[in-house]
Amino acid sequence: MKHRRPQVQLSFQFLFCLLVSATAFGQSGNYDWTSQNLNIQNSRFAELDQINKSNVANLTESWTYSPGPQDSILQVTPLVANGVMYLHSANTMFALNAASGEELWRRPLDRGPAGGPVRGSTYAEGRIYAYRGADLYAFDAETGAEIRSFGETGFVQVVTDALRHKYPDVYPSNTDPINLGYRLTTPPTVHEGKMYVAAALSEGHIPGGLVIRIDAITGTVEWVFNTVPQVPSDSGWEIARDTWGTGQRAGGGVWTPPAIDTEFGLVYVNAGNPSPDYDGSARVGANLFTNATVALDINTGELAWYFQAVHHDLWDWDHVTGPLLFDVTNEEGEIVKGVAAGGKNCLFYMWHRETGEPLFPMPETAMPTETDVPGEVVYPTQPIPHNARGIPMDPLCATYIPFDDPELAARSKQIYTPYSLTEPYIVAHGGSSFGSASFSPRTQLVYITGKNGAISLTVRPVGDSLTPGPDGRGHTENYASLDRVSEAYPASTTVSAYSPIDGEQVWQAELPAQSAIGASGNLVTAGDLIFQGLESGAFHALDAENGETLFVYQTSRSIRSSPLTYAVEGRQYISVVSTNTVVTLTLP
Repeated sequence: MKHRRPQVQLSFQFLFCLLVSATAFGQSGNYDWTSQNLNIQNSRFAELDQINKSNVANLTESWTYSPGPQDSILQVTPLVANGVMYLHSANTMFALNAASGEELWRRPLDRGPAGGPVRGSTYAEGRIYAYRGADLYAFDAETGAEIRSFGETGFVQVVTDALRHKYPDVYPSNTDPINLGYRLTTPPTVHEGKMYVAAALSEGHIPGGLVIRIDAITGTVEWVFNTVPQVPSDSGWEIARDTWGTGQRAGGGVWTPPAIDTEFGLVYVNAGNPSPDYDGSARVGANLFTNATVALDINTGELAWYFQAVHHDLWDWDHVTGPLLFDVTNEEGEIVKGVAAGGKNCLFYMWHRETGEPLFPMPETAMPTETDVPGEVVYPTQPIPHNARGIPMDPLCATYIPFDDPELAARSKQIYTPYSLTEPYIVAHGGSSFGSASFSPRTQLVYITGKNGAISLTVRPVGDSLTPGPDGRGHTENYASLDRVSEAYPASTTVSAYSPIDGEQVWQAELPAQSAIGASGNLVTAGDLIFQGLESGAFHALDAENGETLFVYQTSRSIRSSPLTYAVEGRQYISVVSTNTVVTLTLP
């Protein structure tokens, strides 16, 4: 494990925020975790240090809770507000005593079709918002009663409403977005009475991912942004129009919660891959705004700026992790306001969040373009993040797969080599995923979780023949064979620390993994600890300064969710979902 330590200066603003947070914690004894990534910055930094490097090895199990086999919570990050924990499956909303795990109430989610994973809820102003399929539900956080003023008695068909709001002449009132490939895969972000909802699923061959602002009280749609502009009235059309060739404009689903900067009045999202995944012959061009970090005007939903991380994706390399907002103080004493993101290509990106300019150079770099896929035009360059020294940034996971076996070694190709019709090339395919990164203002480091993995794949051409649908046809229909070569190259999990001051990777820890996909996220605390769960059921506490493992708690089943921490009556807890059980730890 390597270590490179940047100079750290704490800004006055950060110290003031710590003082305010500490005062609030001291008065109430509670510290809440009210959204999947804690706050509108998606920072996953908790100002709690009761559990710290000196005592983390003393953590013990406080309580567990299982909703039952009919309610899957595999990827869920629960919430805590005012001493109550909230979580939901695709079928049921639950409220628990956060100090004991005792169930307080449960309510059914059964008014719209299910579909897609459930990853958490959102709390705001005494309300709990849950999602299922392409719809939203609102409950009174104390009683569990439906909020009848929200849509139709606590229920909003938010994707249907958004499609009708955006394209009233295309989608009738009885439109079923699930059959068009749409679904929600992430909780919404709520700020000052407005809710920002993200809709996927690229693999459903959707006509663009949606970012939807609604009134959090009534559920009324206020604006909609399409990540793949379809018509001249769509924001960004003039930029994206000529980047799609003559075929359908599909994909760009938004998998993760939007972030918000109130100073600049911007909403940030990461758009996913275009569809079909591996055959781009019908979508010649860069395919904007897929695989991009996109900033939108918070009041109008108009495009403010974008940066595409992967042009004309042919590898299913969703630009999915984040966006995460951070402030750091550089060596000149200047505050740098940035936004970070990562994805399945194992590269890490940082920009000035007001303008979208890279913090450090990202030169367009020539890549392999030879292909035997009919009609395919491989994009000739890709942006490669560099650090302040002008050196390519260390990736967060493997970008080339080494093999001892000569046959496998001959098949292993460099990053951005397009897959073939006949040759079973092996290309790195792990990366970061839906699990968010975190940022500590104490260390001024961003921590991102990834996977080392690989795929061998041959392409089945589909051209422009696909239509939107409720399955994963944008993925499954355009490969003839797929092998994750896991026996020859076992997967592993990485946690990497990056300095936004100079772009250096300060350290990287490598931990076991059972698959090369679906990395869950981490969190970081004022106790200078990072918590990370693994598919083996191991729950690690790492030193935020150097990545060393300080403590491991072995749960009974796989962890595929991101953790949270909170405090009730002055006592700090750490929770994570182990397959279908909430496991909560605390000090004796």
